[in-house]
Amino acid sequence: MNKIQYSIYKQETGSAGGKAKNDCFDILYDCGFNPSYNPSVNRSIRILKQFLSIKGLRKKDVLLVQYPTVSKQLMPVLLKKLKKIDISIALIHDIPSLQGMKGEIAREIDELNHFNYLIVHNVYMLNQLKNYGCVSKMISLEIFDYLHDEFHDMIEHPFDGTICVAGNLDKSKYLLNIDKLTGCKFNLYGIKKIVDFTHLKNAEYKGLLASDIIPYFLDGDYGLVWDGNSIDTCSDIYGEYLRINNPHKLSLYIAAGKPIITWSHAAIADFVKKNKIGIAVDSLMDLNEIDLANNYEQLKNNSLKIKRKLAKGFFLRTALNKVFEDIDCLEKMEGM
Repeated sequence: MNKIQYSIYKQETGSAGGKAKNDCFDILYDCGFNPSYNPSVNRSIRILKQFLSIKGLRKKDVLLVQYPTVSKQLMPVLLKKLKKIDISIALIHDIPSLQGMKGEIAREIDELNHFNYLIVHNVYMLNQLKNYGCVSKMISLEIFDYLHDEFHDMIEHPFDGTICVAGNLDKSKYLLNIDKLTGCKFNLYGIKKIVDFTHLKNAEYKGLLASDIIPYFLDGDYGLVWDGNSIDTCSDIYGEYLRINNPHKLSLYIAAGKPIITWSHAAIADFVKKNKIGIAVDSLMDLNEIDLANNYEQLKNNSLKIKRKLAKGFFLRTALNKVFEDIDCLEKMEGM
């Protein structure tokens, strides 16, 4: 059984997506998944290498593809080849059509149905894909890992209830209204090319930090997972996507040792509540009535327990074990 992962071009993107895919690549490699090719900085050469690597796949290979990473030009070639491979696995990072990016859900479901197994974010994504017609076997990841040095020093300061927000701040329009949260202070990190926060008296922009170092410098007590235009609920397509998505910023905050504040209807709210690592609210306005110091040390200690797992790639390794347990079971049944 030759385990192969479809290679990605590793680079620092300034966004969570780049870190997530790079970490998954490293964890998969440690689990015995060799790269399908050696990526070049030259895009044309990369595409040629991808094409040749797809053509070179054999029937007994176990192929894992991070989805979506395959170019539109090569996806038809890959899908045709998948029909000739015994075992194929797609590790889903995003569903572009549901995320608000370009894409058609029918085409994406057809692509995913070419894989034997899907590693999906959570049970909500699993059920959503089933409703759209996905028939591949699906395993829930629960949360993305975040490789980092768990023993590295991190910023510490006396508790004052400061809330961290990291990510693409330009699309986080709700931030323009956080001055209505009179008892909260915010430290903002990430991409900010358009939006202007200078009118916010309770927020400070801290800059864009590389994804490999930001856990050690994230200054605050909580990490906020929220999206959309409103502080009253997670609205529009970005907010709706939270109902099925595991944002990588959740993993970042935990890697930084922060308890979480999130929307009560977000898919990750279940994980937050089950592991007792934070607070789920219907509206950010609820924070005006909540004592963030209450039970804070326990929430932080619980978050640190998950942090140690993220640093070792625990969740992806566990999902892979479930896939191979199912493969072993099927092979035993076929041999009876």
